[in-house]
Amino acid sequence: MRSAPAQVDIDGTRKFYRHESLGIRAFVAARRLLAPLDAIVRQVPAQGAVLDLGCGHGVFCLALAAASPDRWIVGVDPSPQKIVVAKRVGASFPNLRFQQGLIDSVAHERFDVIIVLDVLYLMPPPKKLELLQGCRRMLAAGGVLLLKTNDTHPAWKYHVARAQERLMTGMGLTMGSGKLHFMSSGENADLLRRAGFSVETVHLRHWSPYPHVLFIAR
Repeated sequence: MRSAPAQVDIDGTRKFYRHESLGIRAFVAARRLLAPLDAIVRQVPAQGAVLDLGCGHGVFCLALAAASPDRWIVGVDPSPQKIVVAKRVGASFPNLRFQQGLIDSVAHERFDVIIVLDVLYLMPPPKKLELLQGCRRMLAAGGVLLLKTNDTHPAWKYHVARAQERLMTGMGLTMGSGKLHFMSSGENADLLRRAGFSVETVHLRHWSPYPHVLFIAR
């Protein structure tokens, strides 16, 4: 039986970054403010192996690890600088591991939950499909992929999200080729089905001007 989510204090994780630079603290605060992380947390069971692909500075991983010692969390990100910070702030958690790399660096492991938050827009469609197929291979029986991205509707929210991400990639705050590859929620759902998943699409309500959408894929 799927265990219930543990109570997660995402805001409380900011204290682990109090000795980091102002820029990192601001980045972490903005990530917390602008993304509906609470709604995603509710989909994560209180126990099991969890992979966060594109974990950044590790905010989401820290929140999950702090809430339940019965979770084993692995955070992976291609940015060496972000992983250095994540390892430093997460050093006190025995159920948490960070490593620099891509999905291939953990392809030999199996996970009950794989989380991919705001990553797919950086990849062209063939790479998106390759990543999703890799996630499916790494999921344990009965596992779930939680994929968060932005929709292309309504148009005004999409343009806000696209402008922000163009700024982030242009400044080097997000790793990518510089090209953005947003897809509609329907196109992303179809891509997940091509990768072998059954899909539930959840449009997330949030105060921020972004068309947040969560895919619960099994």
